[in-house]
Amino acid sequence: MSLEAEQALLGALLQKHDLMDDCLLSPDEFDPDGPNGMVMKALRWAHENLADKPGVKNPFDPLVLAEHWGNNLAKIGGITYLMQLRNSVPTLSNFDEYQRIIQAANIQRRASTALKDALAAGEVNLTFVKEQMERLQELQSRGTADGWEFVADVLDGHHREIMDRGSRSGITGATTASKELDEMGSGHQRGDLTIVAARPSVGKTAYIVNDSKSAAMSGWTVGMFSAEMKSIDVAERYICDLSGIDARKVQKGRLTENDWDSYSKALDLLDQLPIYIDDTPGMTMEYIWRQTKAMKKKHPNLIIYVDYLQLIETEKKFTQTTDRVNHVSKQLKRLAKTFDVPVVAISSVGRKCEERNDKRPMMSDLRESGNIEFDADVVIFLYRDDYYYPDTPWKGIIELIVAKGRKIGTGTIQMFFNRKNGRFADLTEENKEQLREKVRDYEQQRKSNKGR
Repeated sequence: MSLEAEQALLGALLQKHDLMDDCLLSPDEFDPDGPNGMVMKALRWAHENLADKPGVKNPFDPLVLAEHWGNNLAKIGGITYLMQLRNSVPTLSNFDEYQRIIQAANIQRRASTALKDALAAGEVNLTFVKEQMERLQELQSRGTADGWEFVADVLDGHHREIMDRGSRSGITGATTASKELDEMGSGHQRGDLTIVAARPSVGKTAYIVNDSKSAAMSGWTVGMFSAEMKSIDVAERYICDLSGIDARKVQKGRLTENDWDSYSKALDLLDQLPIYIDDTPGMTMEYIWRQTKAMKKKHPNLIIYVDYLQLIETEKKFTQTTDRVNHVSKQLKRLAKTFDVPVVAISSVGRKCEERNDKRPMMSDLRESGNIEFDADVVIFLYRDDYYYPDTPWKGIIELIVAKGRKIGTGTIQMFFNRKNGRFADLTEENKEQLREKVRDYEQQRKSNKGR
């Protein structure tokens, strides 16, 4: 069955090369004992290198492939085999079904091989086998649907949504950590990918803890994928934020009687918030996809957080880190759109910003990827002046630099940031005026010192 599906899928691609944009399969997912994996490799290469080449109408034309692959084409059966594949497709409309059959067969092979290897070694990894079986069940139960929607149907009931927005003071998505950011974008929107980026230790994780807490308090279920920190460490961040307790006290176990009272109240509050943390080691993009799908079924009002993008692996094979990060970035956006959830992901920032006089991060500083800025709907850089300059008048202030806002525009928002407990807080107009006066006094003092 899987061999026929492989042939039908490749034949469909040979008939209509644009289908490659909808193909999620890698050559490694085909039967390793047959030639079809090599055929897919050839088609992938042609799609990436010949599709936009002048004069090439169909990069999968067997004659075009023969011209560019030469003797290597013989290894995959030559032009004769390609022609057989192209003529053996029952229907192009079952393309997605062909993919599912191939993926299911690959999962079965991997699970079977893992089980045999484990038995031979005398140790069975039941977790891996169980995970593969769950993936198989998911693939087999997945349905198909026509993606087209009539525009009038899309707006069915839209007037009720507009009225509902008015009753929510304009907040149409999940509430963020900042009231000003909520005013800019009406919260985290379904289907949007938001990137939060900064240099190490600036406050990225603290920010998404605050952000996700706000989302949970406004009625959203939070799914936090923590690839960097253990779940207990993230949970302690929530406790410190909610209680105001210095994180170092919690780490050292030196809480006062008042601290224990604050801790107990914070724990009671946290117990009522729908926040879930997944710290599975070596988590892949495919794993995040499966977990999100399962969570979405239970909690329709779901927002996903990923900490952080560059640490997420993938079951696809990439030789370059940049290619892997680009793939993960694209899949996070696809995840947001497919499951109609807001996705907020942390990204690291390269060191180049520290070589500039103005050390605020820019789009070009997004580490190991040129695709993140294109995939993201919103990009927020975090910047603290006291990270670089201890005597700055901006001590305790963190900037949320909205460098990209596909629907909300750009701008900079200032917030208080308490590094001891990781708490973010909005600035009032009075706070802002006091801060401006403090900066003016600082600048005058500097000028005075220079004049001496």
